[in-house]
Amino acid sequence: MSAKPARRRLLIALLRLAATVAVSYGFILMIPRLAAMGPDAPDPDELGPALAPPTWSAPASTTPPPPLPPGFPSMQFPPPKIDVEPGEPQPIATKFGLTYDIPPDWDNEWSAVFGWSDDDGLIAGYGAHGQYGYEYCDAVDGATLAVTGATGRRGIDIETAALDEVRLAERIFADDDRMPKVTYTEAQRFTIAGNPAVRYTALVDDVPKSNECDPPRARFDVVATRGFATAEVMVLVVEAHQGLPGAIEAETIDQIIGTLRPS
Repeated sequence: MSAKPARRRLLIALLRLAATVAVSYGFILMIPRLAAMGPDAPDPDELGPALAPPTWSAPASTTPPPPLPPGFPSMQFPPPKIDVEPGEPQPIATKFGLTYDIPPDWDNEWSAVFGWSDDDGLIAGYGAHGQYGYEYCDAVDGATLAVTGATGRRGIDIETAALDEVRLAERIFADDDRMPKVTYTEAQRFTIAGNPAVRYTALVDDVPKSNECDPPRARFDVVATRGFATAEVMVLVVEAHQGLPGAIEAETIDQIIGTLRPS
């Protein structure tokens, strides 16, 4: 058995991996900030959990999530793509029983899985994927200005789920021993179809620059609310590069989060 390939501290671009298991399920693995394929590429075996239903657990935890309550519905794969007319917002239905919209000019990669990794392993992974500004920068294959995705959490409340997720920004935007400056907003509490929801934002400054595509700033918005299938809590994330031509505005992020609703 061959040894696992070496891994950079932070994966640094976006490309699509043709892992056999991904193809067999009709999924596309999408790893933002991933180096070009070669000795620094991650081992596809490490990405296997991205395709394993039903939820992502905290990366640092080895304890399996608790079982779902009796009778709680679950989906192994995401619902079918929802087609709309050109120029209309694009709904993405998640396997957690909620749907959100991305803008008309985004790429709807509804069945894709993406995430971030470093030398300690997988940081986070998400499905129900949308992306904007794909290949905006020629220096890195697959560089992307913004991404969205969803995951599920079991056995914890929405506050804990949101805080756990937003704090991942410190690892996502680190590089080797260089750390970004991360400021967290206060909680924003609201309701989605009468159910409580909470939002946190990590504002990231002084992002360590490994290449000309890396942004000077970024933000990582996280919303947690009740899940209706597959996990009791659903988490929606929006990661956006800032300080670059074409970068999305905070208003666009607010609009995406504002569309979150039961499917």
